[in-house]
Amino acid sequence: MPAKRSGRAIHAIMLFATPLLISRVTAFTPQILSPIFQKSSVTRYGASHNRLAPPLRPYRKPRGSRALSMQTEKPWVCTTPLYYANGPPHMGSAYPTIAADILSRYQKLQGKQVTFITGSDEHGEKIATTAADNAKPPQEFVDGIVGEFKGLWAKMDIEYDSFVRTTDETHAAIVREFFQRVWDKGDIYKKDYEGRYCVGCEAYLGDDEMDTIDGVEHACKIHRKPAELRREENYFFRLSKYQSALENLFRDQPQFVQPNYRFNEVKKWVEAGVPDFSISRSTISWGIPVPNDPDQVIYVWFDALLGYISALIQDGQEPTLDNAIANGWPCNVHIIGKDILRFHAVYWPAMLMSADMALPELIYSHGFLTKDGLKMGKSLGNVLEPDVLLQQHGSDAVRYYFSKGLDFGGDGDFSEERFSNVLNADLANDLGNMLNRCLKPLQKHNGELLPSYATPADHPLRLLAAECSAKSAVAYAALDFRGAGEAALELTRSGNKYIDDMAPWTLFKEGKIAEGTAVLMTILEAARIVAVMLSPMVPQVSGKVYQQLGFDPSIYARLQWSDTTWRDLPAGQPLPEPEGIFKRIEAPVDEAADAAKKLAAEKAKAAKANPAAAEVADILRVDMRVGQIVSAEMHPDAESLYVEMIDVGEAVPRQVVSGLAKYMSLASLIGKKVVVLCNLKPAKMRGVESTGMVLAAGTDVVELLEPPPGALVGERIKVEGGADPTPDEMLKSKSAQKVWDRVAEKLSTDSSLCGTYDGVPLVTSAGPCTVASLKGSPIK
Repeated sequence: MPAKRSGRAIHAIMLFATPLLISRVTAFTPQILSPIFQKSSVTRYGASHNRLAPPLRPYRKPRGSRALSMQTEKPWVCTTPLYYANGPPHMGSAYPTIAADILSRYQKLQGKQVTFITGSDEHGEKIATTAADNAKPPQEFVDGIVGEFKGLWAKMDIEYDSFVRTTDETHAAIVREFFQRVWDKGDIYKKDYEGRYCVGCEAYLGDDEMDTIDGVEHACKIHRKPAELRREENYFFRLSKYQSALENLFRDQPQFVQPNYRFNEVKKWVEAGVPDFSISRSTISWGIPVPNDPDQVIYVWFDALLGYISALIQDGQEPTLDNAIANGWPCNVHIIGKDILRFHAVYWPAMLMSADMALPELIYSHGFLTKDGLKMGKSLGNVLEPDVLLQQHGSDAVRYYFSKGLDFGGDGDFSEERFSNVLNADLANDLGNMLNRCLKPLQKHNGELLPSYATPADHPLRLLAAECSAKSAVAYAALDFRGAGEAALELTRSGNKYIDDMAPWTLFKEGKIAEGTAVLMTILEAARIVAVMLSPMVPQVSGKVYQQLGFDPSIYARLQWSDTTWRDLPAGQPLPEPEGIFKRIEAPVDEAADAAKKLAAEKAKAAKANPAAAEVADILRVDMRVGQIVSAEMHPDAESLYVEMIDVGEAVPRQVVSGLAKYMSLASLIGKKVVVLCNLKPAKMRGVESTGMVLAAGTDVVELLEPPPGALVGERIKVEGGADPTPDEMLKSKSAQKVWDRVAEKLSTDSSLCGTYDGVPLVTSAGPCTVASLKGSPIK
């Protein structure tokens, strides 16, 4: 729930979500946030109360809990992370908030009573230190940060229903009651321990979360600073007691964490064993005191996760767990970043089990956000400021790109060029032009009032509208915002084609006013339906469409998803003067980027002319492309081989035979994006021709080299900062085949899990190609 504490300036920002029903594998490094216990002495928590621990018993689902489903009779509840209030908001915090707002707006259109929760996590050592650095008391400091968050959400048209602050007394009361429940359950005890602590993460780190960086040992991999060796006596939650219950959860409820590849990661964490974790701190005072032990404060994560529950307490209501449950718990969806997945998917369920409370229905985890294929950071000067984007382009443009413009779930990339291309193509060209091409000629030939017209029930555009609205609804419910937008645009593009085919301007010239009017009225009703479908993403643009069609603002304010039903525009409704609904974005000229590209091209040209630079020229001759596996099946004559049909941007998919059968299932490959070597000479493998090669890393353990989710199928993969490839048509001759041998010798993964050529990342327009976990492994 709380967003990862600080450090975002030096690591990639969060981005978020793929359809629930579609599995993609996106590389990321699991973060195991368990303490390192070296020396310990145990004191039974609650011993002063002379209580004996209750006998260990299996977890039983609390009464009233439901199967995983987005359809419930109670209020529909969605949450963002509670953002850590040690600095102002950025695109990393805006991204999941936009997603949660879009999802909540969609559920409201479906007629549900919605509670959309966001808020701020305001305790912890990092905040106390940052406040002191700014010469402010912690409360005054976080008050200012919270004001910035609320201000940004207003600018982005974020319509949350509850903003919870962990410094509010209502929240503290919920934390104390929850703590007491867990205490009474015998699930808390006191223990001395020693371990490496990262202030930025507000957590003790495991060995796999630290590395030697720039010669400094025990450095946090995220914050790249040394983790301090600490020893203290704290209270611990008995997470290990819920090992079996967690295993059962992930066995019985495979939709509990999404996308699927995140679920698989969490399942592996649980199967590896879940150690107890510290839930208090004795070295700081900025936090909620532990009941009956004022020398300790409750650990920020144990505190902040409970904000999802305290946010349900209404004004004037007694802050109790029972009241929160009555107001909507359990929540339907937690939307979080992948760097806080362990807290939400392992710690949080066990805490709720201990307190005999129902679990959330779904935890949806998204990836990191990059800019121009690079991680964002102040040192690189490429931090993406949401306020700047909003000032330049408005809230709808930002909302649209960071929903429909990216694959929610995997990592995503922002570039000025792609930003302007997506918005201009979808909103200015497709939707805006469809509307404008109809309104002016309609008014010219029919006056300022809408004429009467009834579209035939079997009209192709009307039938398509029903199909598209159904597809869009399914996509929204699955957090597939790209799919939801594409369904709407399918109707828009068909409308534009229909006007081209029917040529109403010709009909008007021929005096066929009724026929020409029928074409325009049909397309305008389609535009209205598109506006409804896109309204969760772009409420202002959709409102302008309704306004241009003569509807009163109160009509738009009362929209429901049922308004995607074809109804024909009301006769006699006055039309205003036509205006554009979205102003085209002129992409700024990036002189520095242009100069860098020219320099890289010159270097590549010089390398080709210089035999000493043959290594550089080799990589330019190789045709590596982004491919997507359309189908896969077992080789008819080899148990170790698969036969895949892979779309590489050509007229028909390529048939590729690969030796992946020993390492991954057929089902896991379908729909996956991969890196395909396309200009090797075709070869038969056990009687089946292969016209390409799928690249993977490792030897005993093998992992696919994967493009980022936003990479375009068919685009060529290049070396970061280098010239665009100019591949040979086919590496046929023996001498040419040696080109690939020389290139392969230089291909490997680095410590960041990126695929590299001679140490330089291999990238697409959407970012680098990566593997799941193998570092320093050869790629072949």
